[in-house]
Amino acid sequence: MGMYVSIGEGTGWSASGGVFDCIVEATRGLFKEDEQCCLESIYAPLDEQGQSFIVLDYVDEVCFNLFYAYCKMAMDEFPFSQRAALIAEARVPGVLFGWSELLKIMQADPRYRESS
Repeated sequence: MGMYVSIGEGTGWSASGGVFDCIVEATRGLFKEDEQCCLESIYAPLDEQGQSFIVLDYVDEVCFNLFYAYCKMAMDEFPFSQRAALIAEARVPGVLFGWSELLKIMQADPRYRESS
């Protein structure tokens, strides 16, 4: 079943459930306790409604860029993570490719701010 990250008006990214889970769960794990409001806003459809997507459409610039930063950090750490060890080594490049595609789409959003 396909999973989806809704990024903005008419813009999003879809992937298989396994790739989606790698990305959104690794990213979720980096949110700090004082950032739970952003996390809950983004993950509400998945967590509270049982939907097969997360939503960035309505979050402000701060939450959007926080998600982006954690998503990028999670991607950089993924090849060395316990989650990567659970999948076939040959699949890791495909997961990373999907991850990079998601980040590219997010960079095109007007809320995106390159961190220094």
